[in-house]
Order: sequence, then C-alpha cells, then structure tokens
Amino acid sequence: MKIYVTDKNATFKEREEKFERVERAEMNLIKVYPKEKKQKILGIGGALTEAAAYTWSMMSQGKKNQLIDLYFGANGNQYNLCRTHIQSCDFSLGNYAYVKDNDVDLKTFSIDRDRKYLIPFIKEVLEANGEINLLASPWSPPGFMKNNGEMNHGGKLKKEFYDIWAKLIVKYIQAYAKEGIKVGRLTIQNEPMAIQQWDSCLFTGEDEKQFACGYLRKRLDEAGLQSVKLNVWDHNKDMILERTNDIFYDKQAFDSIGGIAFHWYSGDHFEALQEVRNKYPDKELIFTEGCVEYSRFSSDSQIDNAEMYAHEMIGDFKAGINGFIDWNIILDEQGGPNHDKNYCDAPVMCDTNNDTIDIRSSYYYIGHFSRFIRPGARRILVSGFTDKLEYVGFLNPDNEIILIIMNKTDKPQNFNIFCEGKLCRIQLEAHSIMTATWYAGINK
Repeated sequence: MKIYVTDKNATFKEREEKFERVERAEMNLIKVYPKEKKQKILGIGGALTEAAAYTWSMMSQGKKNQLIDLYFGANGNQYNLCRTHIQSCDFSLGNYAYVKDNDVDLKTFSIDRDRKYLIPFIKEVLEANGEINLLASPWSPPGFMKNNGEMNHGGKLKKEFYDIWAKLIVKYIQAYAKEGIKVGRLTIQNEPMAIQQWDSCLFTGEDEKQFACGYLRKRLDEAGLQSVKLNVWDHNKDMILERTNDIFYDKQAFDSIGGIAFHWYSGDHFEALQEVRNKYPDKELIFTEGCVEYSRFSSDSQIDNAEMYAHEMIGDFKAGINGFIDWNIILDEQGGPNHDKNYCDAPVMCDTNNDTIDIRSSYYYIGHFSRFIRPGARRILVSGFTDKLEYVGFLNPDNEIILIIMNKTDKPQNFNIFCEGKLCRIQLEAHSIMTATWYAGINK
C-alpha cells in the first residue's frame, strides 16, 4: 500500500505500509468493501473563465506553462472535467453577448470576444489533456431577450425568445467545435433562483422544463448534437430535491434531461443530495461550482479552506455525485478580475504584477482526489468507527483501490484500514489528509 499525506508542513508525503492477514478485526476500523460498487465517476476539475484566462495571459511564458502543468500535467492535479461560461459571467472583464441588441435573426452572432482570452486558454488546456470533458453554463441571455432589458439583476427570458436563445446556444456549441473545442454538457441556467448584481436570469422549474424540452433539446437534436447532455438546476443544494422533482415528474423532461448540477453555497445538505441520487439513480449528479468567497471566508485560513473543500468532496461523493468541478482554477492578486468586484479565492492565485504564483492548501487537498481517481472509477462502500475522521473510497477501472481519509481534529488519529481479510495500522497527523492506494485482491 502506498500512502500520500498532506498537512501544513508538507504535501503528498509518500510512504509504504503493509497489510497483514488477520483472523478477525473489530476495533478502530475503516472497512473497505471493493465489491460493493456505487456510482460511476466522470471526473474532477475546475472552471475555465475569462477571468482565469485573462490572468493567465498576464503571466510570463514560463509561469503560463507552470500553471497549465499544475492542473493538467502528469505531475499536477490532472483535471479532466471542466466548466466554462456561455457569454459573460461575473468572472468576466465585463458584460458581453454573442449578438448585437435586437438581432432576432442572430445575423451578428460572433464569438470573437472569446477568441481574445478564453479560447486560447481552453486550447492550451486541451493541448495538455485532450480528454477534457467540458460543461458550459449561461449566466444570462442577451439583455434584449429579457423582461428587464439587461444581462444583470435577474430578470426573466421572455417566452417569445425561448427558441432564439436555444438557437444561439446551438450556434455557440457549433462555433466552439470549429475551434476544436467540444462542449459535451450544458446547464440550462446558472443559479436560476438568484437575482445577482451581475449576469443572472430567473427560471422556475416549469421554465427550465419548458425551455429544455420544447426548445433547447429540440434545436440540439436538429443540429446533430444529440450527444450533448442537459443538466438542470445549477444552484445550491438546499432546494435541489424540490427543483428536481418539479422537473422530472414530466416524462418528456425525464427523457430529455441527463442530469442535475449544483453548488455548495448553502451548506452541506448531503441528505437532500442523497435523496436525489436515490430517486433518480440513472441521472448524472455534478457539483459545478464552489469557492472561498471573500465576503464570507478569510483567504488566510488555508487549512480551514482546504478542509472545507475536502469535506464537501467526501460528503458529495458519498451522497452519490458523478463529478466535481471547482470554480475559477486561477485568479489574480485581488481575487478577480470580476466586473462586479465579487472577488474570491482560487486554489492557485497569481500576482500579475510580480509574475508569481501562490499555490493554496486547497489545491493539494483537491489533488488528493483528482490525482488518483480515474474517469470510469466506481465509488465503493467504506464504513468507519468515528466521526473524527472523514473518508471515501473508489475502485479505478484497473482494479486499484483509492481510499481518502481526512483528520480535521487537533490530535493525531490512530485507526486500522481493513479490506478483504487484511489489516493495516495507520496514524494520521492532526489537520491532514491522506490518500492510500493498493490493488484489490493483492497483499501489498
């Protein structure tokens, strides 16, 4: 068994431990059941926003290469599931749409704005890992399509523009495909219940259902984009069960929509997430956004913030999610750029004035998942004896077991990993996270 540990003093400290065959084990066990397989894993990654792309463009070539390697290189976090935005979001340099005002025929459609920063950045990512799965989310339709006449401050998409907005999204996917960028998944609307100061638009469950089934799915299929999967909600977990029920009661919606996306800003709600998985076992569940908001959390509490990420990932995966996508992969020294000054932290921060990189503890904690769990892995049952440890396990396609355990307490914790009649004694340091790897059925 190989073990990798990260704490405040070091990252991915590697050591080897051995299993011993035992007649019986009962106390202080973290029990791993590789034959008890749960949901399949799509991947883990982060968001490729205009803010991240602009920040990357401001760095020297050497630092640009380092940033790509940190996330997508063989020795980095090996991200493989990413999110980007359709038109502008708050982490853009400003509001922008792909068509000019009142162009109902979409004759002025252009992604030239994205070609300045965002598309070159995504292409660099794909150069490093061509297997990236990309999900795209809209924050707002063009202002003229909405009842408030602007992209910001909520508002609703007018019914007469449902079909035009669907056609515009199809044009976006086709235009990106011509750039060599495949968008495989869409969400209907980012945070559809939030009236934000920045790019936002309100959708009820009925609105999402009508738009997805009557317009977007239809236009995608007509364009030969049947493989593009639609995801609803894309908002916090406190209302995920209600919204999913509001949509999936309809058979057409159930058949047309592939999954449910969600964010973390309202807290754990792992039980609601688990119920969504129980009720809709064949639908994808994808965490699509979470970050350390400067308005709520301090950027100085590095271990606290890292533990918040790992707690979320462990809880979400145990509740049945298929994929996890962090928010901006990099930001500048302010926590932006953000056109509404809605600044936040990222796992990697860049000082664009001094061309330096600050790798946060959260980067390494996320890496304890993303560097080891392969696409196509299955979560497996893990049972523990104490609430002082948080844990989750996976079985990779090559039969490798991945066990992640976090100790958030102020004291070292002693426990025994037990699997298939074998036991391994472990001590995990205070405020640390470990990943253990071994192969099922092999005594190593």
